[in-house]
Amino acid sequence: MAVLCLVMLGASAEIRYQSINNKNGTNVVLVDENAPENVEITDAVLSNNGKEYPAQQIRCDVINSVATYKLKFKRFTVFRSCKVILTVNGEKVSIDIQKKMLNR
Repeated sequence: MAVLCLVMLGASAEIRYQSINNKNGTNVVLVDENAPENVEITDAVLSNNGKEYPAQQIRCDVINSVATYKLKFKRFTVFRSCKVILTVNGEKVSIDIQKKMLNR
């Protein structure tokens, strides 16, 4: 039973931060390497410095079970405690991007 649980956890999708740039707004790219065939994003919000900002544009491409999420927000010059909150197929997912931005 424990092995089965570990296999299920290993097979679960995980959306990860890939990149950010500030060309014509703040653009965040996230990747899910184990995405379902049909992905629907109904909401995307960037939490920055305690405030939430809705995405101005959302794009999702799925190729060979790899989903690439491209999110465009208003342009920011300061980033503090940043995370992206997505609603993917009806489920809210929070991705902490602050730590990853510092390691780039």
